[in-house]
Amino acid sequence: MRHGFWIRNGLEHGPHSCLALVEAAEAGGWDGVFVSDAVMEDHDEPFVLLAAMAARTQRITLGTWVIPLVARHVVAVARAAAGVDQLSDGRLVLGIGMGNEVEHRGLGVARDGLGARHEAALDLLDRLLRGEEVTVHDGHHDLDGVALRTHPVQSPRPPIMLAATWPNRAGTRRAARWDGFMPQWPGLGEGADPDVAEGARIAELEELLGCYRDAGGDGPVLVIRLRRFGADYDRRCEELGVDWLLTCDSLDEAALRAGPSTS
Repeated sequence: MRHGFWIRNGLEHGPHSCLALVEAAEAGGWDGVFVSDAVMEDHDEPFVLLAAMAARTQRITLGTWVIPLVARHVVAVARAAAGVDQLSDGRLVLGIGMGNEVEHRGLGVARDGLGARHEAALDLLDRLLRGEEVTVHDGHHDLDGVALRTHPVQSPRPPIMLAATWPNRAGTRRAARWDGFMPQWPGLGEGADPDVAEGARIAELEELLGCYRDAGGDGPVLVIRLRRFGADYDRRCEELGVDWLLTCDSLDEAALRAGPSTS
């Protein structure tokens, strides 16, 4: 099981601090760092940070958690992702989601037909990153002969992992058609009720993983962890076949250099 760390880009850490943290994480043996992209939650632009991180590191996976694709121009996302994958020699993981109502309203994203627009944007992102020249007029996008000049290192493209909030079964089934799954579910996150029973938290994880795998999902799964969840949570995640644990505690450089902790 791999251990990732969520850098709170913009929320707690400016660009220089983010770079210091990724260097500390690589030195401490972490497997990956992830940054977020929610304009209305004050996240700094993730691809600028990831490009700088790529230049300062050698082996650590660099990922997004997550890009609200319908709130961004898909060509801009594809261009930025290809550039980061080049600069990192193929270390990019793209976490993609639909975004939330606050983000949509703040950025003027119509909420009617979100699922269809999300599917269309994912298809375009896939095709662009695979090197296709794209012409499409589908009611969601109008592109004529668009192609990337810079291509990703990874073939056929960087992995696309989809986020979904359980019990959204449609989102979970959509994730099963892509390269991996970044689920969220009740009982997670810093705002979660600390009295939520560990068994209930794991039972929900087991249920959503069952839905994902029943839908044909066989890609890597990344789930949130907080240190207060304890070693038993980590052990049960591993038993259930979770591939990535994403630590979301606020850790400083010294804590990251000490390496991932399972307690």
